Amino acid sequence: YSYEPDVTGLMEVYKDMRDGFLAEHGNRLTINILMLKVLAEGIKLAPRMNARIDLPRDIDPTNYDGTLTLRESIDVAAPWHLPNGATLSLNMRDCGNKSLAELAAMATDLQQRAEATDFDGLYERMIGATLGGEVINIDGQLNPADMLDGSITVSNIGSICSAPGKFDMLVVIAPQTTAIGISAMQRQPRVCVVDGEERILPRSIMPITIAFDHRAMGFYDVVPFIDRLEQIFAEPEVIRNW
Repeated sequence: YSYEPDVTGLMEVYKDMRDGFLAEHGNRLTINILMLKVLAEGIKLAPRMNARIDLPRDIDPTNYDGTLTLRESIDVAAPWHLPNGATLSLNMRDCGNKSLAELAAMATDLQQRAEATDFDGLYERMIGATLGGEVINIDGQLNPADMLDGSITVSNIGSICSAPGKFDMLVVIAPQTTAIGISAMQRQPRVCVVDGEERILPRSIMPITIAFDHRAMGFYDVVPFIDRLEQIFAEPEVIRNW
């Protein structure tokens, strides 16, 4: 589903907060961090989007039932461009309960540890952890837990490409049930009601693409997520309390 919300008001509040946020908390409030929190607020009302689906390993022609487990913590797997040129999904843990300041601090910590990581050694440690071996953590570097067991994937191509466009296809990575793609903001004409009259005005539109596994949910399970985002974009002052 391609959702194209008007985020003009949200961006106005964000720009007003940005400089004071850095001075108060010592970390930058990026659009990426803000949108992760916005999405997490919506996911709280659509729990099947933050779930794990497990299917039987043995094919039984009489029973194709799997198991759907709702995840309590919203652990966002976010593709990250690393210093060595590679891209890995790093986990932003518990986005639903963390404040904007905590999310910004976590992003800074992940970036600093990524810059200090020996990636050949990390890949070996990841393989060992995945195969059930000893989990080896190294202080000051990325560790297997930073990349494993995300509950939902969110990719923001708008942070690296400002050209007009949006996701046409997203792959849901099993056992997750949902993937979300955020594209660059675009100035577009929209019909707005001003003083009781309809007018065509330039607005900031942020395309958000939602892919979900129909084995886990129908679109009616996603609607509360969209409704919550619409509420936030219509009343953006709420983000000052996050």
